[in-house]
Amino acid sequence: MKIIATAMTVSTLIFGQAALSQDVDAGKKVFKKCKACHKIGEGAKNSTGPVLTNVVGRTAGTYEGYKYSKTLKAAKEAGLVWDTDNLASYIENPKNYMKALLNNKKAKPKMSFKLKDAQKRADVVAYVASFSQPMEAEMPATQTVVKSDVMAPTGGICVQNASRSAYFFVAEGENGVRVTKQLEPNEVLCTPEIPNGTKGSVSVFETEDHFEGCTRLVKANTVEQMMRYSEFDRCLWTSNAG
Repeated sequence: MKIIATAMTVSTLIFGQAALSQDVDAGKKVFKKCKACHKIGEGAKNSTGPVLTNVVGRTAGTYEGYKYSKTLKAAKEAGLVWDTDNLASYIENPKNYMKALLNNKKAKPKMSFKLKDAQKRADVVAYVASFSQPMEAEMPATQTVVKSDVMAPTGGICVQNASRSAYFFVAEGENGVRVTKQLEPNEVLCTPEIPNGTKGSVSVFETEDHFEGCTRLVKANTVEQMMRYSEFDRCLWTSNAG
């Protein structure tokens, strides 16, 4: 099911790109070049490339079941979240985009297709965006986030619910040290001290029974704050807040 109704022509993308006019119907025609590798819409499945439904707002390299390249995994760790601007830049020249993003001359995503025409890029990104939920519409407004006065245990990690609603959180350090808890706004969850711990992850789900949520990789001795919640790895964390 297409989540956002499309108009014949959109002068400004819902998600922020406004350098050119965008024509969703024209973008649908351009997307025919992409269909050999990418599927989109209801029932879409991974192919040569990952499903593009809800790609706007998704952390790079996170669509379930797709085997990503080392380059996209590195982009994920770097905190890349797809929006209309960086999608347009990426499809112009994926390899060059990732080289610059990761500051790695050897960066090589699987995608080799390049779309040089700026108008066609704007149109096809508008088409792809029409299958994504608007992030601000589905996310509650954030409250003012104050730097936490909580100190993470040595080698451990903490996560703070800096949103306005209660969610189910997981904090996981090295050697399988894992703690879980439903956190009310401003509450904090921490792993115990982890000798020689250097990294870990924090996750959040709407409830304990939900399978889709958000995960961030974090360094040890970190207190990561979750400021806005949205499924499919589109939450706003301290470490990806611009």
